[in-house]
Order: sequence, then structure tokens, then C-alpha cells
Amino acid sequence: VIDLRWTVREGSPATINKVEIVGNDVTHERVIREAIVMLPGDLFSRERLIRSYQNVSNLGFFQQPLPTPDVRPSANGVDVDIVFRVEERRTGNINFGASLGQGTGVGGFLGLEEPNLFGRGKRGRLQWQFGKNINDFTLTYTDPSIRESRISGTVSLFDSRARFTVGDLGRRKQTGGSVQFGFPFLGSRYTRVFTSYSFQRIRYTEGSADLRARFSCSSCTRSTVGTSVLRDTRIGLPFATGGSFTSVAGELNGGLLGGTGNYRKVDLEGRWYAPLGSLGGAGQLGAGVQFVLGITAKSGFIFGDAGPFFTELYSLGGVQFGIPLRGYDEFAITPNGFDPQASGNQASPDAFGKSFAAFTVEAGARISQSFYLSAFFDAGNVYRTARQWDPTRLFRGAGLGAAVISPLGPIGVDVGYGFDRTRNGEPDPGWQLHFKLGNFF
Repeated sequence: VIDLRWTVREGSPATINKVEIVGNDVTHERVIREAIVMLPGDLFSRERLIRSYQNVSNLGFFQQPLPTPDVRPSANGVDVDIVFRVEERRTGNINFGASLGQGTGVGGFLGLEEPNLFGRGKRGRLQWQFGKNINDFTLTYTDPSIRESRISGTVSLFDSRARFTVGDLGRRKQTGGSVQFGFPFLGSRYTRVFTSYSFQRIRYTEGSADLRARFSCSSCTRSTVGTSVLRDTRIGLPFATGGSFTSVAGELNGGLLGGTGNYRKVDLEGRWYAPLGSLGGAGQLGAGVQFVLGITAKSGFIFGDAGPFFTELYSLGGVQFGIPLRGYDEFAITPNGFDPQASGNQASPDAFGKSFAAFTVEAGARISQSFYLSAFFDAGNVYRTARQWDPTRLFRGAGLGAAVISPLGPIGVDVGYGFDRTRNGEPDPGWQLHFKLGNFF
């Protein structure tokens, strides 16, 4: 029998003497320091050191993965100095080539984007999409810190002409713009409040006879005031490996604001990510294959008369138009149940509802910053009115997916199995292949 005794003597907590940033030849130091949650004079905290590292990495301006920050004794031998080393990467892009629009088919695009204008973290984007079914011009400018304050602002102008290749939705022409301002919520670093105003002139033509009868719009206007609260603590973007994202958004359309339609819209969203471990990376923060469990919950409600704006209503199924639900075709989930006749080429007016619920559980492997594999389980439904919202009545799907960040933008391929598909009143589960371009889970 052996007795062991550990004698521990606690010293004084280390205080941060200074925080240095090395290698930022383009990006202004202020932009990086805004992401660092430690200041000279603070007590040293490994948790806050890791959070600062993750925040700097999330900026997307530097080579990945970032070197692990150096923590070394200061000249007085008691305090510590912290050194963040970064290596600038090319952030501006001039893009051109083929594209696959959300419901508008194959076309081309020409774009100019710079997420780090003047080295100050400001973002400018000019994009033109063109093709047989689309002619879309968008100009956007975002300043994350107006006059070096914590107030952000975004201005967007657009002119769009599109003929939908899904759902027999016809042609849509819209011209307009929006302005948005963001403010920190009660001084929080990760929670912000946004207010916005947008104005659009919209015209719908050439849809199916049923859609034209219900959603006719030869010359409509949409005047909208919006407010939202967002909290975002995700790390490892664009394929998050930890943290969470929550959003509550509300819109007021028409009424005293003028325009066509008179309705209110509320959208709720939550995403939570839990790291499951990593493989490789030699102990470097954020390196190697990262395994993660992700959960998403979304709901939306419309109150009042949306008028001719069917694109503001909710539809479910597929991945190209509306709320995604893998394992089912576009517009296959309706307020009346599963529609076996639905497809990417035809939609019924009855496919659109005023409320929805959608949930996803996903186990993913982030192979690199630009490649991601996943296994998923989706469930959701769309309802005729907000009062009929019922999260216990859901259609289910599961499958495998892959996503890559390419010069054409984010591209994903999913194969899903729809458990609750029916035909002639009998169960008819089956597989569905999905191809998507745009935002991922």
C-alpha cells in the first residue's frame, strides 16, 4: 500500500500585460482587436483565449488554420504577453461562370465581391446573374462599424427578372432596395438588434392558371418595416463546429406603410452545434477533421392577408424553393398533406401555407474549411393558418449529404429517404436526390 500526497501552492493569477497582433499587412489592427475578447489588465483566461482565436478565425480574412496564439511571460516575470499571428489571404473575388439559381435553372453569373474593403472589414458586392430564365442585378454595401462604432449598416439595391423553372410559378419582375441598421443588444458582443425598411415594385405573370387566379399581380408594391434580434456564437464557419445561432424576426407589410397586401410575419430560428471530437491536426486549434452534432429548429407565422405575394408564404419540400425538407420533391408537403403529384415543374396554390415547423438533426464531419460530409434527419410540415400550427404532425426524411465551397459558390448534394410519402392512400416511402446551390444547414 502506497500513500501519495500532493502539495500545491497557488501563485498570483497572471494578468495580461499586452496583446500583440503580427502579420496583418492589409487588415487594420482595430478590426482584429474587435474580435479579441481579452484586454491588457484582464486576468488571463484560457477559455477567453480560445474564444478570441475562434473569433479571429471567423473573420475569414486569414489563412486557415490560424497558428495557436503565443502566451509568454512578460518582462516583469509575473504577467503574460499574448501574440496572435495571422497571415493575410486574398479575400476579393472576381467570379464568372455557370450558376444554378434557386428555382430559375441554369444560367451565368458575373460578380465582384470584397469582404474586407480597405482592410477595414467593410463588405461590397456587385453581382449580375443572367440566362434564359433570369436577369438579376444586385448591389450591396455593408459597414459593420459605422464611423468605428458598434452600429452596423447595410444598403442594397436590386433589379430582378426571373422565370421560375420550378412549380410553374411563371415570371417575376421586381425592382427595389433596402436599408438596415444593427445595434448591440445591451452591450452584448454576440447579440444584435436589427431594424430595416425595404420597398419593392413587383409584377407576376405567366404562372399556372390556378396561381394567376389567386396571386395575380400586374403592378404591385411591397413596403416593409422589419425588426430582428440575432445571437450568433458559432465557430468554424462556414461549416460550424460549435456555438449557436438564434433569431427572432418580425415584419410589418402594408397597412399604414402603403403598398399591396396587409400582413405581419414572424420567423423563429435556432441552431445549436456541439463538437464531438477531432481526428488529426497535431493538437492545433481548429485543425484536422472536426466532428459535430447540429440541431436546427425553425418556425414561421403570417397573420393577415399576404395578397399576391405568394413568395412570402411558406412551402415545404425539396431544397430549391421554400423551406427545405429532404427526401421529398418540391412543393410535395402541403397543408392538405403529402401531394404525390407535386414536382419541380408544377405547384398548386394549395401548396402554400401561413405557418410551418421544420427540424433537422445532423451529424457532420468537417474535412476542411471547404468540404463537409453529413448524415441528417429532417422533419417538418406546413399549415394553412397560424392557428393550425402543430409540431406533432410532421413529415420525416433522412439521408446523407456532401457540401463544398467552390468558385461557383457553396454546392451541396443530398440523397434523402422520405418515410411518409404515400400513393393512392397507401405508404410509398422512397429516395430523392437533391442538388443545391447556396446556404447550408
